[in-house]
Amino acid sequence: MRSDRRRWLLKAGAAAAAASGAWPVAGFAQPAPAAGSRTNASTSTTTITDDLGRQVRLSLPLKRVVVFNRYTTEFIRAIGAMPAVVGVDFDGGRFTDYWPGVTQAMYAGSGQSSPNFEAIVSMRPDAVFMPRNSAWKKAAGILEGFGIPVVVLTGWDLLKHEWNVELLGRLFGQAPKAAQLNAFYRQWRETLRIRLRGAVPRRVYFEEVGDNKTALKGSGWHDMVEAGGGINVFGDISIPGQSTARGNIQNFEVDPEEIQARSPDVIIKLQPGQYKPHPREFSVTQLEKLARRPGLAATPAVKNAQVYHLSYYLASGCSKITGALQIAQWLHPERMAGIDVDAVMGTWLRDFQGVPAQTGYWHSLAGVRR
Repeated sequence: MRSDRRRWLLKAGAAAAAASGAWPVAGFAQPAPAAGSRTNASTSTTTITDDLGRQVRLSLPLKRVVVFNRYTTEFIRAIGAMPAVVGVDFDGGRFTDYWPGVTQAMYAGSGQSSPNFEAIVSMRPDAVFMPRNSAWKKAAGILEGFGIPVVVLTGWDLLKHEWNVELLGRLFGQAPKAAQLNAFYRQWRETLRIRLRGAVPRRVYFEEVGDNKTALKGSGWHDMVEAGGGINVFGDISIPGQSTARGNIQNFEVDPEEIQARSPDVIIKLQPGQYKPHPREFSVTQLEKLARRPGLAATPAVKNAQVYHLSYYLASGCSKITGALQIAQWLHPERMAGIDVDAVMGTWLRDFQGVPAQTGYWHSLAGVRR
């Protein structure tokens, strides 16, 4: 009966949203607390301010959470709070090497834009975490009726790393481990600042997985390129709202002719994300395709073989600080002498994620042509 009631409430909420143009909040019917809900003296209620300045009331420490976006899930694991995660936005059965213990039963939706609200409600979370470029508003409206708060926290944002991690440490009662993670991040962010002081930035065309898809200012990828001593050649483009017909700030389609006109010194191509590095042959194929593509072939980057194929995992490690280190090593090798990016990535994987370190997360056009 309770399952039927949940379905009815979710459908009713969706119908109300469609009719009114807004998702229901105050008037949404609320079910009785599920059996096993926490109401003991070991918890305290507090109001926190999330990434968007929203005031969210929570019972702390959080013991059951659903998390949308892999970056945030990684931070929660890094501070020792992974046992509290009861739902994620990916199929854990497909990534057992990187996410041991995350099962298909924890699947709460296919990505941050498509939450499965019935699944979320059935997981009885204390809170749901979503980034600011997600369907958080829709989720907050629907889940409020079930007494489930939504916290907006954007784990991919390199510039908010320390704020994000400090907040998670408070919410899960893991402040000391959060401080350790922030010290790791701060060490390498400060290293970049010192090593790159006075360096002339190099022009970078950064491409997502799709052809001619780049990142704009406001995305974590743009900030990663800048932190690594580069200038995003499309960093001057701004778009209204979260998306347009050509995409969003994370994945924006550009014309090949415009890439050539902006004359990048370096091209960095993201490869599909997977914990185990792709075979070298995969990168060879991708790099040669890039070198032959109209709009890229005549750029200084291709002429000088300054083209790189970069794994999502190395690019995104610890709020993209590992990606920024690797980019700095490509753009300014003389200033990054003695920095072992593989070792830094190994620490992130082994000490903070609890999985074996990997190498071979990138290849260069110059390297595959030797």
